[in-house]
Amino acid sequence: MSPRTKEQNEAIREMRMNQILQAAAEVYLEKGIQLEIRDVSVKAELGYGTVYHYYKNKYMLLEDLLWDALSQTELTVQPALTEDSSSLYKAESFSRLLLQKCIQDPSVFILLKTVADNFHHFPGNRFSKLSDEFHKQIFLPLVDLIRAGISPVSPEKTANLIFGSLIGYTALNIHHNMRSEMDVEGIVDMIFSGIQNKER
Repeated sequence: MSPRTKEQNEAIREMRMNQILQAAAEVYLEKGIQLEIRDVSVKAELGYGTVYHYYKNKYMLLEDLLWDALSQTELTVQPALTEDSSSLYKAESFSRLLLQKCIQDPSVFILLKTVADNFHHFPGNRFSKLSDEFHKQIFLPLVDLIRAGISPVSPEKTANLIFGSLIGYTALNIHHNMRSEMDVEGIVDMIFSGIQNKER
């Protein structure tokens, strides 16, 4: 049997990393910051040594998980930011896409919740750069849409209300195993009709 090529090794590495990150997200939903590398190896159906080869501790693992989730979040909301429509419609589309992604990909929900909690479970300020990037790439674009399409008065407060609502709805559905039943359209319509009524 011939040895694997560099490309094959890289493909295997990529597959393993994705497997580990997906398992880590599922374990985090169950255990929060109490998650351990051993829990992730069991969930991923990989040996402890295999997971430890990639991640020496849970904070390194969670850091990769959250950076990957930020990339996924940016890709998810990009269509809403670039479509040719009103700012209000873009803000609704942004929220709809983000809520849908939270349901499909637990790591995106974990990112939003962790940012909302200001990373208070994590030691030191190792996530300050990630927090800054989230603010710049995700939070501020929504603030700009709200300022232009809903109200120039306290758009940051309105954006926080939207993110808080998306996190809350997702958490309720994840923890009650109702993800498939979640009415994304109805939830986003309710959030935005409430915001617009308040602004009038």
